[in-house]
Amino acid sequence: MQGMAGASGAENATGTALKSSGPSGSYGGKVAAAVRPNVTFPDADLVSGNPGAEFDIRLAPDGTIVGAPVLVKSSGLPNWDDAALRALQKTEKLPRDVDGTVPSRLTITLRPKR
Repeated sequence: MQGMAGASGAENATGTALKSSGPSGSYGGKVAAAVRPNVTFPDADLVSGNPGAEFDIRLAPDGTIVGAPVLVKSSGLPNWDDAALRALQKTEKLPRDVDGTVPSRLTITLRPKR
């Protein structure tokens, strides 16, 4: 929490621990670019708002999705939740981050509208 609030810890701290402990800022865009082509949901324009379905995903070191993605928070639209789950299953593998790594676990929120 302190790192997220801007506290630096020791006077000589470089701040690299927080940066190296998670995906880069551009990683979400890479993941979206990999998953979005696999989404089939023709009713997106009929949805009020843009509710998100949140999934917990486990990943192998090469980015392969291990096991089934788990819906941890529904969008409130069962048809969208199902379409998002199918898109993740069809994707099978997520890209590497800019440093070449893949997080072992990821929470992804998918929304019907871009």
